Amino acid sequence: MTHRLSDRVVWLVGRVSLHAQRLVQDQLATGPHRKQHYGILASLADRGPAVQAQLADRLQLDRSDLVSFLDELEAARYVVRRGDPDDRRRKIVAITPRGQKLLRELDLLVYSADDQLLAALSPDERVTLARLLARVLPDADRPDAG
Repeated sequence: MTHRLSDRVVWLVGRVSLHAQRLVQDQLATGPHRKQHYGILASLADRGPAVQAQLADRLQLDRSDLVSFLDELEAARYVVRRGDPDDRRRKIVAITPRGQKLLRELDLLVYSADDQLLAALSPDERVTLARLLARVLPDADRPDAG
């Protein structure tokens, strides 16, 4: 039986997204790190140090959940939190060299999930798919958005 939305892109993208998230989760399950750890480290590496509240907003994480993830990352010396010189109540989070090394290792796991997801596509089809998906993202979510 065919699903009523099986020819609709919103349904297909949703299903592919769930499958992609499972593949990433399976890759990360080989070690002690979570998808949120990866997102935090990648954001700090790509966009630089951030105030905790801004980082939570950037990653769409609950602020109290972010604090728990940062506690884990800081205990392992992957990130460092320092007081904001302009506002003592705020903490600025930065990735450490040890965190950069871990991020490169986690990147390989995410790339592996990407390869698994796109195994049925040719290299040219992969490039086309990535370009089309980036075009339909809201402006703020596009890879080149600041």
